[in-house]
Amino acid sequence: MENEIIIFSLTITNKWVKYRVRNLLQSILGLCAVLSFFGCLQADVLHANGSVKVYEKRFIGSYEIGLGTVPTSPAVGVTHFAMYVKDLNTGFMVNDVDVVFMATENDFGTEINPISMKNSLLDPDYYEVDLNFEDEGNWTVRLVVNMEEGSHEANYQVFVRKPNPIVPILTAGVLFLFLVILGLSARAWVREYRKKK
Repeated sequence: MENEIIIFSLTITNKWVKYRVRNLLQSILGLCAVLSFFGCLQADVLHANGSVKVYEKRFIGSYEIGLGTVPTSPAVGVTHFAMYVKDLNTGFMVNDVDVVFMATENDFGTEINPISMKNSLLDPDYYEVDLNFEDEGNWTVRLVVNMEEGSHEANYQVFVRKPNPIVPILTAGVLFLFLVILGLSARAWVREYRKKK
């Protein structure tokens, strides 16, 4: 009789442990799926050091000047610009120059005052600036690189688009869904805990 009670007790405990482990695994998988979804939505924003995936390059004299943005397709709002200067003779990046950033909207002539681009703290070979675009359209970005031997200028065309309104709505919806799942899981756990007592 005593052995039967122990076996019955172990069976109940094993079932409860399996139930808890299964719920824990489901919660972890759900959390991973949600985080992966957020990662896909923010793929253009999440870069180490604010780095850029693609640089548009200009060759001026013996220098290569590259400019890139985060997000890759700039939208109205804040855009991160990163640029570099590479000496083609030596193959090394040049990190002791003065870079002035200017932008003009092509259709309406809106201008952004000259801004000095600063060396990145994490990677001094790159110069960075954050810019808040208020108007969509085609912009001409002009970089003036002042060096000991003189100035070099590079022009780039950047199209600034309207932000996609669906992304924040989807993000809020997924966050709400995640909170509902988390709340239901906590509720089920509390019920099981009370039954155990």
